[in-house]
Amino acid sequence: MSWWTEEQDDVLREVSFRGAAYAAAEIERRCGVHHSVRAVEMRASRIHCSLAVQTVCPQCGAVGVKINRQTGMCRRCTEEYHLAQERAFNEQLERERAHAEDAADIDDVRRERDKMRQRNSRLCRKYGLKGKRERKR
Repeated sequence: MSWWTEEQDDVLREVSFRGAAYAAAEIERRCGVHHSVRAVEMRASRIHCSLAVQTVCPQCGAVGVKINRQTGMCRRCTEEYHLAQERAFNEQLERERAHAEDAADIDDVRRERDKMRQRNSRLCRKYGLKGKRERKR
């Protein structure tokens, strides 16, 4: 028969939300003393410590919270996750918009287009072809 120490009681209180089997294994790991699952249940009852298994958010470690099935996290962590996704998407859209409206790039494209229009106009005059403007009439 092994006696319970304050350290073992503290470990039991700390990990009780994970159940008796986990608590027994954790006490053995931390304190080096083996207690059966039944002994852990009895000790928890004596020190008024609940062994009810509760959910734990893997992100923030909150105990006893409802876990979202899709993300596997609590509501707060799920909302923070979705906020981070929306921020990343917004940043991507802003980068694309800034690239599409870059004045230097637009000026380069406009100069190239003007150069091609001028070249085409000269070719049409040289060979007596109708240009774009003359075809529309």
